[in-house]
Amino acid sequence: MRFARACPVLLLATATAHADVHGSIGAGGAFVLTGDGGDRFRLEAVADVKLTPKLGAIAAWRAFDEDHAGLVMAGVEYEGAAARPRLVLDLHGELGFDLDAEVPLAGGGLRTTLGIFGPLGVALDTGAYLVIDGIDDTRLQIQSSACIVARW
Repeated sequence: MRFARACPVLLLATATAHADVHGSIGAGGAFVLTGDGGDRFRLEAVADVKLTPKLGAIAAWRAFDEDHAGLVMAGVEYEGAAARPRLVLDLHGELGFDLDAEVPLAGGGLRTTLGIFGPLGVALDTGAYLVIDGIDDTRLQIQSSACIVARW
């Protein structure tokens, strides 16, 4: 009898928790404004997930192409504002490595996800990353990107 009373409560709790999970995965182009090392147009791949309504995690492979291994990062994400399902504004902070120079980096930025149709969307991201490579080679890499994403 207790099980019969507990089932609706468990189903309601599970449905509520599942509805709060949001995220996206996508890829696109990046434009490196500073700290480019010779070329400015590169590629980017990003995935994020929010297990609570506001906080989540982000993982990215930024500014890579056939000549550059790019920046690999992971960090936290905070949803600053949203008009779901069409618009989400996220602040993100990340730590990672520059794979070309094999040095650490830290940074963050603002990510705007716009819904286009169903799960299809566009993520626009602008970020600044401090690549720590000794005294002479430390640089601030500022970049902007546009990615096609699948979102939920």
